[in-house]
Amino acid sequence: MTMITNLDGNDTLEALVHCRRTVLKHAMTLMEEPGGVPFAERLDAIPSLSALLTTSLEELKVAEEELRDQNERLIAQRTVTEEHTRYYRQLFLHSPAPAFVTDFYGTIQESNLAAARLFRREASHLERKPLAALLAPERREAFRRQLTLISKTVDGVRDWQLVMQRVGDLPVTVHAAVEVVPEVGATRSGLLYWLLHVPAGKD
Repeated sequence: MTMITNLDGNDTLEALVHCRRTVLKHAMTLMEEPGGVPFAERLDAIPSLSALLTTSLEELKVAEEELRDQNERLIAQRTVTEEHTRYYRQLFLHSPAPAFVTDFYGTIQESNLAAARLFRREASHLERKPLAALLAPERREAFRRQLTLISKTVDGVRDWQLVMQRVGDLPVTVHAAVEVVPEVGATRSGLLYWLLHVPAGKD
């Protein structure tokens, strides 16, 4: 048998399966009764079976140690990834500028605290809401047309002036910068990143 070394997770599991099958195959071969001689009386087969089992146990031990090392590395990597995710999530959430993440249809996927304050809503109440719903009804069709154009480009838009509605308050004029972020999101189809600016004295 070939010793198991320098394998990734899938290769190690395949090697374990192969090792198990090989052990069973050789054991069955040794335990066959050539010439009608029972296995228990075949003294020449016992050392071969013992050597086979010893070698197999050594290979299984190596594979087990390799899997343990891989698991420890994966746990460490996951910890680093989770910390990075938390770091950038906090940067987005506490950005002083109102910000949204939407799909190409304008449905809000995420919003930060500044956006929640601007629109007088809880951040959780903004998520899954069409951004067009924050505009006056007569402005929504033009908004959707422009959004369709933006979603077909890679450049986004740098200054899109929008008049948006707020709960219990007058409409507010905002200037939106919209960036197209490709190949992200649940479907990998891309998302839109919105950064809003409210002129001084207009909020």
